[in-house]
Amino acid sequence: MTTSPSDATAAPEPVAVDLADFDAVGILTDVVVSLRERAILQEVDAAATISAPAGWHRVVITARSSGHVVLGLRYTELSRSRWHNVHGALVGREWDLDDDEDGATRRYPPGTEATTAAFEALAVLTLAGAPADVRQVTAVDGRGNPVALH
Repeated sequence: MTTSPSDATAAPEPVAVDLADFDAVGILTDVVVSLRERAILQEVDAAATISAPAGWHRVVITARSSGHVVLGLRYTELSRSRWHNVHGALVGREWDLDDDEDGATRRYPPGTEATTAAFEALAVLTLAGAPADVRQVTAVDGRGNPVALH
């Protein structure tokens, strides 16, 4: 089978994560491992965005070339009341608030188990009543290249 040039550069299909399914932690753990692999081996940061329904918060998982993993979310798509609820919940989970107060992050040092970041990402995806539905995960590296998530 031959591959056309457009097939070789096509972005991989998004990974579906059903937040109501126990397998979600395994899927997100694989996402963290894939991001770390790209970041460390290619010496470039890589980030995966987990979608959210309109009006809710997306979560971004970033792997740094140093081996750090950073979870982040922005409040920009939230209503004022959801902003307060999500913000308060993240403070309670000991997330670091961004300087502009429009988001928060949680950092994990190199060597932290991938499942630790995966469980935390799952927990914050449904904060403040966000639906536990099926989300799509896509990823790119710091050079803009798509990252295959396995």
